[in-house]
Amino acid sequence: MSSTLEQVKARLAIVEVVSGYLKLERAGANYRARCPFHQEKTPSFFVSPSRGTYHCFGCNRGGDLISFVEEIENLDFVGALKLLAERAGVSYRQPDPAAASLKSRLYLLHEAAASYYIEQLKSNPAALSYLAERGLTEITIKSFRLGWAPPGWRQLGSVLAGQGFKEAEMISAGLLVSPPAGSGKSPYDRFRSRIMFPLTDTAGRVVGFSGRIFGADDDDKSAKYLNSPDTLLYNKSKILYLYDRARLALRTANRCVLVEGQIDAVLSHQAGFAETVAVSGTALTHDHLALIKRLTNNLIMAFDADLAGINAGQRAIGLALGAGFEVKIAVLPAERDPADLICENPAAWRQAVDAAVHVIDFLLTVLERQSPERRALAHAIELEVYPFIARLANPLDQALFINQIATRLGLPETVVRDGVNRVKFDRDKIQSAGGSQSAAGPRPLATRRARLEEIIFGLTLWQDSENLKQSVRDRFGAERFAEIWQELEPRRGELALAAELAYAQSERLETELDELLNYWQEETWREELADLLAKVKQLNGSPPSLIQPYLIKCQELSEKINGLKKL
Repeated sequence: MSSTLEQVKARLAIVEVVSGYLKLERAGANYRARCPFHQEKTPSFFVSPSRGTYHCFGCNRGGDLISFVEEIENLDFVGALKLLAERAGVSYRQPDPAAASLKSRLYLLHEAAASYYIEQLKSNPAALSYLAERGLTEITIKSFRLGWAPPGWRQLGSVLAGQGFKEAEMISAGLLVSPPAGSGKSPYDRFRSRIMFPLTDTAGRVVGFSGRIFGADDDDKSAKYLNSPDTLLYNKSKILYLYDRARLALRTANRCVLVEGQIDAVLSHQAGFAETVAVSGTALTHDHLALIKRLTNNLIMAFDADLAGINAGQRAIGLALGAGFEVKIAVLPAERDPADLICENPAAWRQAVDAAVHVIDFLLTVLERQSPERRALAHAIELEVYPFIARLANPLDQALFINQIATRLGLPETVVRDGVNRVKFDRDKIQSAGGSQSAAGPRPLATRRARLEEIIFGLTLWQDSENLKQSVRDRFGAERFAEIWQELEPRRGELALAAELAYAQSERLETELDELLNYWQEETWREELADLLAKVKQLNGSPPSLIQPYLIKCQELSEKINGLKKL
């Protein structure tokens, strides 16, 4: 593993890797960009070619090219290493299943299940005929690895057990369902009589499945679609169907077509729209949007040409607008989903996507058609459109749409703007329903003394100079120096990069360091003085003999501080 890692780092530069995801601009000897892990207007994400590291001073994420790919692709270390090894042309040996970790075993298990389902579909003419009727070609079925879960309660489990997988592993993977304790029953296959769509992570590894009911169990009692439960590998709030296939197209086309179902997504790819993704088993979340936003800010959603579809997708549209997306609507004929339209007329789907209009423009057009009378139209716009305008992240966009509505209605802009400002959103509820936010957040505010220590040690780490290091050790004292060094060592890359950005143009580093050490000494004494004064206050009313020593120390510290200021 280590040799593979060393080869990857030798062949790939961190700037090369990061620039594949972000638009970097030079900042002296380093590069900067807007952070992909949190929303920001001013770039605080820096990449250091000399160190092979990155760090964001806004959300405090940082590391090397491996950890960057882990974060941005939502992969574990092995997945990120495998992806970069392929990019670097380095051979990567699959770990021995017998010695693999649980995660690695589950990846192997899902791959084995996918292969089994694929083979089962080949011998099911009825399922193949159904897929052909939906418009899927043989090449598409094979390329997207569609499969079939046969009826029967222990079909898959028996096959996988014969390949050396344990029952507990199959339950952990969500492929088997464990019956209630004490029932006396054995675990059984989760997916039965279903057309299977493998769900993959950003590296293309199978991590779960979505099964569409078909055949013997196709009745009103069974859910039309059944998805894998959340597991060690699969989190439905963070996985987008076909995202791994769509990544390049999302960047090159600079747009994302978002549909609701697996067949919709597969047929859209078949029709030439490789920038299409779908959610599986859940509503659109903040994490889904974060995946898309890494590659494009333009989002196209497909809805019927009326308010019903918009109302159904209201929450998703609101989330996307609030995240800064340009949200457009691909208008579909009445009672037609993307799969139906593509099957009947692929050209009509292409036209709908290419002619997509901003969601607010779409709403205004529909409302004008439904409410020709001005007063009724004004109230309809207030109800249906104002909430979306209030969610727009860009104030300029808000101003433009407010002006547009005011012009259409013949009203002063202030009236429309006041109406938008009155719209209230339950943001906590939206965030709670939308999935987790960034795991890393800003650190608690450090004291001025602690911040000075970070800057001072950053300078010594950046310069790697024994003279500077000895100056700091002399001022701090050997014991305190060792304590702080141990405390800040894990943040070595971040602190050195921060120092370089701040002092790269300085021609008087030793003088600047001396000034910083004086500031640090002053802050240290001020903290001691504050502690002593607090102690004196606590002793108020005590005998003078108890208070006097503290007052003397306070006086001494005050003189030291005043003396330092004169230097």
